[in-house]
Amino acid sequence: MLVLNQILWAKGVLAGTEIQNSVDLTYEIGGISHNANSNVVIDRVDQVIDVQVVSSNVSHLVVTPGQTDQVLTFKITNIGNGQDTFTLNHEINGTNDFNINNPRIYIDTNNNSLFDIAVDTQASEITLDADAYANLFLVCDIPSGTFATGDISGNAISAASKIGGSGIPGTSYAGAGTGGSWAVDGMSGGKDKAFGIYEIVDLAPRLIKSASVATTDVFTGSIITYTINVQLIGTGTIDNFIAHDTIPAGTTYMAGSLKLDGNPLTDSVDSDIGSFDGSGINVNFGSVTQSVSGAFNKSITFQVIIN
Repeated sequence: MLVLNQILWAKGVLAGTEIQNSVDLTYEIGGISHNANSNVVIDRVDQVIDVQVVSSNVSHLVVTPGQTDQVLTFKITNIGNGQDTFTLNHEINGTNDFNINNPRIYIDTNNNSLFDIAVDTQASEITLDADAYANLFLVCDIPSGTFATGDISGNAISAASKIGGSGIPGTSYAGAGTGGSWAVDGMSGGKDKAFGIYEIVDLAPRLIKSASVATTDVFTGSIITYTINVQLIGTGTIDNFIAHDTIPAGTTYMAGSLKLDGNPLTDSVDSDIGSFDGSGINVNFGSVTQSVSGAFNKSITFQVIIN
């Protein structure tokens, strides 16, 4: 179980907070001032249980039969007012053209929005403070077989509060909230889910990016070499095929470092397929036709220097 404590803006007063109040009275008798104090009234703020799950995928994820470790990205936010633990599950759309294999849910441990199986944490639940959020990855294998281009598979990550999560707003739980407060399912009913879509095509790109530094320590002036392996999976034709990589903040592109399969490309827009546009590198492959899956396999490299 992973606990994330990134607070954004708390939703009202935190659950379990004690609201204390008393009355002070002043008066005079025979010209002499007196005062009296009432008892202290203590009210504890109840915990509102609310969660939101949204898909971070701007479009369908294009896949081909037999691919492994295909990733859909989601964002989960605890929009309640107290720490809560949410159970995470994979759900499918009942009208899918195909169902995925080996579904797994990972938490984006380093919060970089990129799935890394060696870094990110596979989990069935997540603990979030009030208004904290995390990125989630749904990772699966695409079944082998014969499918039609355009076949889709809708898959969701669902989250349900372990305090409540009835799905019915207003359902209450005596003493179950933070500090022994009452807890109540909010507008989400303490549970939510969002869908992402895998879509089968005949031909799909696969990108693998890595970075290397010549020195053990990384400091101002260090040079980072990025390598992007570009491969096409499946057969058919792909058009307007352009690889673009934005230069990371805090670094400067090293002019003339762009290469394809070890061969230099110029930074200007000219007769070769490479260029640098001031913010990132571009390699324009144009239209590519492939008759044997994996035949197209290119390596792009470029360098940046840390400012």
